Amino acid sequence: MMPSIPRLAALAACSALVLAACGGQTTPDAAQSAAAGADPLVLGLTYIPNVQFSPAYVAADDGLFADQGIDVTLRHHGGDEGLFTALVAGDEDVVIASGDEAVVGAASGMDLVSIGAYYRSYPGVVIVPSGSGISQLSDLKGKTIGIPGEYGSNWYATLAALAEGGLSLEDVTIASIGYTQQAAIAAGQVDAVVGFTNNDLVQMERAGLNVHSIPLGSDVPLVGASIITTRAWAEANPGLAKRAVAAITAGVDAAISFPDHALEATALRDDTLSDAATLQTAKSVLDATIPLWRGDDGAPSPVQDTGTWTKMVSFLGTIPDLLQGPVDPSSVVTNDYATVE
Repeated sequence: MMPSIPRLAALAACSALVLAACGGQTTPDAAQSAAAGADPLVLGLTYIPNVQFSPAYVAADDGLFADQGIDVTLRHHGGDEGLFTALVAGDEDVVIASGDEAVVGAASGMDLVSIGAYYRSYPGVVIVPSGSGISQLSDLKGKTIGIPGEYGSNWYATLAALAEGGLSLEDVTIASIGYTQQAAIAAGQVDAVVGFTNNDLVQMERAGLNVHSIPLGSDVPLVGASIITTRAWAEANPGLAKRAVAAITAGVDAAISFPDHALEATALRDDTLSDAATLQTAKSVLDATIPLWRGDDGAPSPVQDTGTWTKMVSFLGTIPDLLQGPVDPSSVVTNDYATVE
């Protein structure tokens, strides 16, 4: 479902000319009135407001959730809160989080299942200084690779990159540098870093660093941002689960079609977008995120590649001490709620 251009124009509270003035405002998503009989839904968005979540903002502001009979509350996690803490506690109904982290959580005993795709390709990438002589993943042999630490999506992407390049951990030096990839590359402390196309790479390019990226292959055994809930909630609310996936996907479609409006919706929540420079950075992040939302056919779709999920479970199972228990791929991903009208 797509909002019409007149509807978008009417609902956009701030034009591009006055975004800076609107940057400090907060849209009271939880307080927005919904049609009588609408089902309440709390959607978790990890950590802080960001343009990568603009489909949810647009869907809330433009009535795409309301069109599905949903009274939505958007909830950003605090920095000290686990990805799925509120979800398994019942304080959130659905969360947008990475598929790899969901598998790790499921292995620890959490009741997690992905009910729809959010990103349709994986954003992990190896970033190196231009002129370094590193042009393919196999060239990382003997090099020092900087990552935040041996955990989370950066770590899984690093291991996937090494496997694709025919390398092992013995072939490289891993440096745990925290979230200082940009500074580490700029200072020459590492030969390469592993980050994401719509975050680290954008930030480095915006900072004027002369870098280039080496993508992971199209067959990478990892899944990025997905629409995740608990199986218990989905089975108890099958209709609501389908409608939630439909509303989020409609928001993705709208963000792709009307990126300026997506940026405006983000600025209502992200008070750091208060000047031309920060707005341009957000626009660059959005531009880099749009390809992740698109499929091979150029359109968003909530339908998931269950084969990649199966490969991911197997791949993560090869990482020593990562998965605390066995994971059945069919238990952590389903397309039962990802219907396409």
